[in-house]
Amino acid sequence: MKNEQKIIRVGLLGFGKIGRALAEEVMAAPNAELVFIQDPFAEDAGLAPMVRQSEESWYEKADLILECATADVLKGEIETILSHCDLMMFSVTAFSDASFEQKALALCEQYGSHIYLPHGAILGLDGIFDGRSLIHSVTIETTKNPASLSRTDTERTVLYEGPTREACRLFPRNVNVHAAVALAGIGFERTVSRIVADPAVHTNTHIITVEGEGIRFRLDISSFASGGVTGAYTPVSARGSLRRLLGGSGAYSFV
Repeated sequence: MKNEQKIIRVGLLGFGKIGRALAEEVMAAPNAELVFIQDPFAEDAGLAPMVRQSEESWYEKADLILECATADVLKGEIETILSHCDLMMFSVTAFSDASFEQKALALCEQYGSHIYLPHGAILGLDGIFDGRSLIHSVTIETTKNPASLSRTDTERTVLYEGPTREACRLFPRNVNVHAAVALAGIGFERTVSRIVADPAVHTNTHIITVEGEGIRFRLDISSFASGGVTGAYTPVSARGSLRRLLGGSGAYSFV
């Protein structure tokens, strides 16, 4: 007989579209318990205690924090989180700040904590990571409706083209895909980002081109944006990442 599964206590940082999907996944998991939700603005859904301001006592109750707030919120909470629990983070643009990345890695070593990076809206991130020693160049072009970028452009406009690190600074809520690809591949300086506003589209589209020694990948990913900056696929993907992390993937899993 198998040993009884340990219950993983989960805290949720941010309760928007992705946060709500993750909360549902935790509630459905037989080996997880949602112990708190931290969000200063979200409506209380009655799923777990709603924390409006950061309180370390809540983090002490958790084994895992699911962050789906903003890079700035994550930066403010990172030491409190990693001193008590592991972290699955969706605001990957935070790692474009080299000092924050160094701090996070040092905290993991100090406290024995672990950071999980979900693939989010990206297909093929594992292939980029596995092939990073062969890769020479990576380009990512993201096209969104201007409203998703908090803009009012009336014609197709290239807003930025250059190193991904600067794209993360300029569009921190819109380029988590770029940050994840840069981390998995050749870094924030060598990865090239292109951000396009197009009033004719109603999807979030990411075209990722990877070239290297004996390889060439082209990933074309499109997801309908049903309001805000998050596409329809991302919450589904987030639930899948959490399911695998909790160990509830079924008889087999893709690694």
